[in-house]
Amino acid sequence: MNTKNDAAAINAAIADPVPRIQPTPNTTVELSRGAFNDETNEWETTTVVKELTGEDEEALAALDADGDLLYAQYMSALLKRSVVSIGNTKVAENQSIIDELILGDRDTLFLATVTATYGDHREYQINCPHCKKSNDVLIDLNAFPVKETKLDPKLPISITLRNGETQQFRLVTGGDSQAVSKKANSVPEQNTTLIARCALWEGKEKPKDVEKWAKKLGMKDRALIIDKLLEAQPGPEIKEVEAHCAHCEKPFPIALNWASLLFG
Repeated sequence: MNTKNDAAAINAAIADPVPRIQPTPNTTVELSRGAFNDETNEWETTTVVKELTGEDEEALAALDADGDLLYAQYMSALLKRSVVSIGNTKVAENQSIIDELILGDRDTLFLATVTATYGDHREYQINCPHCKKSNDVLIDLNAFPVKETKLDPKLPISITLRNGETQQFRLVTGGDSQAVSKKANSVPEQNTTLIARCALWEGKEKPKDVEKWAKKLGMKDRALIIDKLLEAQPGPEIKEVEAHCAHCEKPFPIALNWASLLFG
């Protein structure tokens, strides 16, 4: 029942959301790590977002028409339009701050943007894959599970390699994600780029060629580093949810992603 074909069929059946009057959402969001302010020497985590307008929709549609545009680039462009400020920094005056955010904070701001635009719920008309009858399904945007981590996302991660040496890394950012997507063609190349960009060298001699250093790491060490970087990333998990048909009462999965949440 929970198959890729079912999910594809449900995605194809998602129609425009039914109009629904909802209270004005809170547009202030607290991030897990936020952005570092060099002037105050502090992390700023309080963020303000705004709803997307027709002007934003047209601009994003123009980007979507670019077949070579990567997901990470699209998300960056979207947040540069919807995020008003991070701490004391106005995004319009410093758009590069968006790419400094960790992936979990980026996803938090994306959901906050959807909420600011549509309200706390999204309503879809979806055909049941079993009886084929139409259902009005209400998705609570606040119900997505949030991945917690015991590690402080503001601090480096220490990873002990097979040779006993400890290497520190920072969490993956949106900028890293874009660089990986642009530069690397294979998964091993992506891992090399990610490891090289996230490695920290404070108190250690930095290699002249960091990517070469990353390539020479053992495969087990490389896998460990990638796993730890992903494991330490906090934030909401946008994934499949389950609904029950109002007609045949059978459960069925709804495969949600950023596109279906944003555009319906």
